[in-house]
Formats: sequence, C-alpha cells, structure tokens
Amino acid sequence: MNDFRMSYSSLVCFLNNPIQFKKRYIAKVYDDPKSPALVVGSAIHTMVEHKLKGETPEAAIQAGLEAIENVADYEINYGKTGSRQKILDTYQSLTTSVLNELPNYQNIIDIEGKLDAEVSISGKKVPMTGRIDLVRDLGDGTIEILDWKSVTAYSPPDEENYKYVIQAWFYVLLAELKYGKPVSRVVFQEIKKTINRDGSPQVRSYVLTREQILEANNVVGRVVKEVYEYVSDPNAKYFPNPSDMMNGRQSFEIYAQLQGATIRTVHATEMREKFSPVNTVVAENIVKDEGTETERIMAKLAEFGIGGKIDGVISSHSVETYKLRPNRGVAMSKIAKLGDDLALALGSEAVRIIAPIYGTQTVGIEVPKEQTFPVCEEKTQGTVIPVGVDTQNQVVYDDIAKMPHMLIGGQTGSGKSVFIRNIILSLKGCDVSVVDCKMIDFADLDGDRCTVITERDEALEHIKHLVYLMDRRYKQRVKNGRRKVLIIDEYADLIMGLSKDEQKDFEQNLCRLLQKARAANINVIIATQRPSADIVSPIIKANCPVKACLRVSTAKNSEIILDEAGGEKLLGKGDMLYLGSGKVKPVRVQCFAPIGE
Repeated sequence: MNDFRMSYSSLVCFLNNPIQFKKRYIAKVYDDPKSPALVVGSAIHTMVEHKLKGETPEAAIQAGLEAIENVADYEINYGKTGSRQKILDTYQSLTTSVLNELPNYQNIIDIEGKLDAEVSISGKKVPMTGRIDLVRDLGDGTIEILDWKSVTAYSPPDEENYKYVIQAWFYVLLAELKYGKPVSRVVFQEIKKTINRDGSPQVRSYVLTREQILEANNVVGRVVKEVYEYVSDPNAKYFPNPSDMMNGRQSFEIYAQLQGATIRTVHATEMREKFSPVNTVVAENIVKDEGTETERIMAKLAEFGIGGKIDGVISSHSVETYKLRPNRGVAMSKIAKLGDDLALALGSEAVRIIAPIYGTQTVGIEVPKEQTFPVCEEKTQGTVIPVGVDTQNQVVYDDIAKMPHMLIGGQTGSGKSVFIRNIILSLKGCDVSVVDCKMIDFADLDGDRCTVITERDEALEHIKHLVYLMDRRYKQRVKNGRRKVLIIDEYADLIMGLSKDEQKDFEQNLCRLLQKARAANINVIIATQRPSADIVSPIIKANCPVKACLRVSTAKNSEIILDEAGGEKLLGKGDMLYLGSGKVKPVRVQCFAPIGE
C-alpha cells in the first residue's frame, strides 16, 4: 500500500464496492468490460481535450475515433443489441453538437494536468492524486476548474450529485496547492449521450462554488480520512456488498448524522436557450478547403463517424485511388454512400467508392484527375484485344475467343467508338463485320479491316446469314471454322428504325446467335448509347457476360449494363468499368488512345 494515493475514483469505488476496490487499487487488476456508453463518453472526452488544446475540429473528431479504435472488442460489454457500429454512430451523432456548444476558453493554465500532493486532514497525512480536464485564470486572482462528464441524463436541479461534490473537493485541495490561487468554482459540463429531440443543447453546466464545496469539507474530509486509514491497515477485512438501496443523498445525510455533522450544498445549473450554440462557425468549419486531399478525405469521413488511415495513394491515367483501411466496426455500406459528400469536400466532379477493393482489406476512394490516355505499346496477337489500363496501372487485355459475347454501353462522347475501333484494329485472323447505321465512325475501315454495313436491310440479311452459318457448322460439326465477329454499333438506333415484324424477326435471330454462336466460332459485340430496359432486354444481358460500361447519365443506366451503379460517376473519354471474361467484379479502366493501323 506504500504507493497507494487517494483519488476521487478510488474513493467512489471503495464506497460503492470495497471488493471491487481491493481488486482494482490493491491487486491492480483492471479487466472489467466497458459499456458502449462509457466507450462513447471516453471518446467524446478525448475529442473535447484535443479541441481545447487548439486542434482543429476535424483533428479532434479523429482523436475520438482513434480512442474508440484502441478499445479491443473483449474490453466492451456489448449486451444483446450493442455493436461497434452503434458506438460509432452514437459518437458521430454527438460530435458536431458538442463542438458547437464548446466555448472558446481564454487564459487556460493547464489541460489534463496531473496533480499529486500530500494533504493534511485532521492531522492525518493523506497522499492524494487527481487529473483535471481544464484550469483557467479568471483574471481576478482566482481560478476556475472545468470537468467534462458524459451522462445519460442531466443531474436533477433540486438534488445534489455527491459524486461531483467529492470530486470538486479533491480538485480544490489539489489545484490550490499546485497553482497557488484559490478556486472560485468547479464546473462540471454534462454532455448528453443522446441527441435531444426538442433541439435543446447537449451540454449543461453543474456549478459548485468554493463556498459550497467547503460546506461539505467536514463530512467529505472525514470520509476520505477514514477510508484511507481503513485501506492502509494491512489487517483490514473486506466484505461483499450485495446491494445498496440508498441513493447518494440518503447515504451522506445518515453518515453526517452519525458523525454529529451537517452537510448542505446548493449547486447552480447553467443551460443556454434552445437552438443557441456557442460556436456557430464550428459546423461550417468541420471540413475546410485547406489541407491536402488526404486530410480533407479523412476530415469528411470523421464527420460521419468513420475513422481509419490511408494506406497509400495510386495515381493512374484518370484517377487518384486512395486506399483507406477503416477502423473496426465500420459498415462498408456506410462508406459506399459517401461518394457525393467526398466530392463536395474535395471540390471534385465525381468520387467513386469501391467498398471494399476486391480481394483486399481496404476501401478504394477514386478521385478524378486530369486524364491522360495510355498508348498500347504491345502488338496483340490473334483474338486478344487491348482494353486499357486500370487504376492500379495494370494493362488489361481480354480474348474474344474466351468470351461468349460483349455488351458496351455509354452516352455520346463517352468513348465507345474509340474502344470499338481499337477492338477492330487489334483482331487478327478474324472476319469482322460492323453494323454502323450512322455511317461515320468506321467507314474508313471498310474493305481492309472489316466489312461495314450501313443499311438496315443489309444488316438484317447479314445476321440471317450468320444464323445460317451457325446452323451449318453445328450440322457439319465444324467447331473451329474461321472466327466471325459481329459488332453492332448504336443498337438502339438500329432496332428503332425497324417495323414491328422486322424487329421481331431481327431479335429472334440475334437471340439465337447470342445463345449458340460461341461454340460455332461466332462472337457478337453490341454497343448502345441508350442502355434502357426497353432496348437492352434481359436475354441480351444474360448472354453478354462481358460488359463495358462507359459514362452514362444515370445510375439506373449503369445498373442495366453492369447490374450495379457507378457508370454515372465516370469521366467520359474512354473511362469505363469493365467486367472481363471470368471476372466477378468490374474494374475501372482508362481506354487506350486510338491504336494506329
């Protein structure tokens, strides 16, 4: 017991449960799980401490998130319905409101100051210790002590909180010895752990003046002395306390009567009016336009209760990919929804989030940059086609012979024609036919690299011919005949110009090709700038497992092509989401610049 020092927490622990006191302060065993509310309260306390030290709001919020991250799961008693995600959500819901109501204190003497002293109480030397959240000079020869408390409910205004009385008593004795000035008052700032539905402030001040604290000196001093004498006795016996039906006020009144003493304190309550935050600019400045992109990303994520660290940044031809390793308990769906918020924080056109990056433990945050167009330096052979370069700077190729069929979608100016042209120019040993009713993009390739069909009637006959060829190869069991590749550009424009009977006949033949032609060495590539449900039918989607989605106007259009959103956040000019042969998730690829002949 030679190293034991009385503190507010040890005294209250002893009065609540002597067995627990012996475990903690004598055996030095601290293995009791924390409640989720206590974890949140500690994080809020950490956030306030860092803000008081002059750090920015976003840095203070990050400090609280790190405090939550540093608490292991085995240290938390989640109960039946608790989770780490709920802890993060509760913390996030409180941060802005607490920072709004946190005054900008002046003349601060100390923050989180540790105080140790040997105090004489009724002739008994008692070693005492404490840690005070904030001490400030009031400029009148006195000092003020402030302490932050996370509470479920505010202390009743007409009843004393004797835990606060004891803590204030400790603070006054220790602070006056260390700082050499009288303490005029001790203020406990109670922070509600839940948002008030009526919009009232989250912080209320429980104020004890020096005179009120000294009124309790007679009783509190005796308690401290007697407890210290008890725990200092090596022969002291500790007995369990199964239950305590009395509240703090009753206990202190009975003790005072037994000691022939009286106790009376009258605290004050200070609470601002509803909807009147102190720091009206904090909410506006949580995320500033200053700092690096990494700092602004982390600041915006912290605003939504998401902590973590950036593991690295990869610069590709179209985006900077920030690899975020989030803290435990963060739901991927929560991060995935923050693309627009991050775009606002970064002043960016569109931010795409991959949560998570497939096959890793990180989340990808893709921030657009000035596009550069990669050049295809390797000459492809046979049926291999160059797609582009992905966000990890890996060159992406695919093989027409391995894929059944391909679906390409993208609005005007998205880069479809360049991509298709690169496919045509890279194919060797194949008969390529292109249906191009616009008669613009591929006319110069006619006769040399491919056969260009510009008339609808010719297109219908050509598809019928491919169906006939497919059937003949099946009958003759010719599975390795010369490969035929049919490319239909502007599919929507083609079918909209057909009569109902022609359209029905065309769709039937096309569907037969999509379902059976691969085994007969016939491949189909369909491109459209109008990827709507009435144009791209389910049977086309089902038989075109390889998909390239360039920029589209809406998330719905992206879902029609890829079965997921994301195409609406692309940059155009060949920026695409490509789902290649045998792949589970699409990758973002910057299409190659036009390949020379």
